[in-house]
Amino acid sequence: MQLTNSIFSAPIAPDCDIYTQFLHAVNTAARTSGLTRQGIADRMNQALKTNEVVITEAKLNKYLSPATEVFLPAHYLPALLWAIRNVEPVNVMLSPIMFKAFDQRAQLLQRHAELEVQKQTLAQTQQEILESLSIPDED
Repeated sequence: MQLTNSIFSAPIAPDCDIYTQFLHAVNTAARTSGLTRQGIADRMNQALKTNEVVITEAKLNKYLSPATEVFLPAHYLPALLWAIRNVEPVNVMLSPIMFKAFDQRAQLLQRHAELEVQKQTLAQTQQEILESLSIPDED
C-alpha cells in the first residue's frame, strides 16, 4: 500500500459516483428542514438574489428526482444548502476525495470565545502583578 501526500496525487481515482447518495442526503435534509418543496424553492430564490423566480417547485422536484436527466445546476448548490439549512449534501459530494465542509462562522465564534478567555486571564495576571508591586500603606 502506497501513501501519497494528497488524494489528488493518488494513482487510482476515487469512486466519485455519488449522485444517488447526494440525492438521498438532499432529500433527507429537505424532509428534516420542516419546509415544503415550495418553501425550499422560495428560500432558494431568496438566496439567489434575483427578482425572477428561478426555482419553482416543479423544477426542484425534477432536480431532486433520481429518475430524471435534469440535474441541479452546480451554481444553485449554495442556495439549496441554505434553503434546507444543511451542508450534509456537500459532504457527500466531497467524501470520495476525503474532504468535508466546515462551519467557518462556528470556528470564528469559537476562536472569539478562546480569545475572550485569554483576555480575561491576561487581565487577571496584570492585576496580580499590580497588586504585588503595590507598597502597603503604613498606619
